[in-house]
Amino acid sequence: MNKDRENEIIKILLAEKNVSVKELADRLYTSMPSIRRDLASLERAHLIKRVHGGASLDASALSDTKIPFIVRELEQSSAKAVIAEKAARLVKDNDVVMLDASTSAYGVIPFLVSKKNILIITNGIKALQAAGEYGIRALSAGGELLPSCQSLVGAETSRMIKSYNADILFFSCRGLTNGGLITDFSLEENYARRTMLEQSEKRVLLCDSNKIGKKYMHTLCTAADIDYIISENRLPEELASKEYLDTPK
Repeated sequence: MNKDRENEIIKILLAEKNVSVKELADRLYTSMPSIRRDLASLERAHLIKRVHGGASLDASALSDTKIPFIVRELEQSSAKAVIAEKAARLVKDNDVVMLDASTSAYGVIPFLVSKKNILIITNGIKALQAAGEYGIRALSAGGELLPSCQSLVGAETSRMIKSYNADILFFSCRGLTNGGLITDFSLEENYARRTMLEQSEKRVLLCDSNKIGKKYMHTLCTAADIDYIISENRLPEELASKEYLDTPK
């Protein structure tokens, strides 16, 4: 089992949807038997489906409310780095920063190391770990662990979040319609996000462009309820009034 190689396989499948064993072996400079073992491991994790001579993404894993964190972390990774760097420009010294459990919000943390005396409040397990690694003070929102999303959710999470007032919130979603509807398919995570929205002075949606124009079953809020949308590309005209580029409007 080679986790780095498995991650590379998922990256390829996210981009191409289907790929053969031979092509994977050639591109990853390894043997076909090794690739077959990697595919078997990924299939057991319900991330892919093996087909004759190759593999495809498991559509049910991608559409389930409990998307494995590894898949979300690999999606649009270069776009998320651009978004994270932009987002960090909005943070000032001494700010209280709320982050949801999304990989987009987690990606902002490395860009916050130059900020002085900030406090991060998050329900994301990986965000807490990253804050510790970078020496940034952080508080856990507590609550019940949602293992596949590496997030803390539930009534206890909301109660803790309501105890604090944040200067800024960074959060993400699975879909943003051109009309400004911000949606997801994880009700548990949306409940935590909604509390964060209520407790934050400034609200910033981090949204890579592949999510724009999509709508999922649970509505979190609308673009009218937030201050900025940050994406790696320019937003559609209907959302342009919320777009954050380099300096606040």
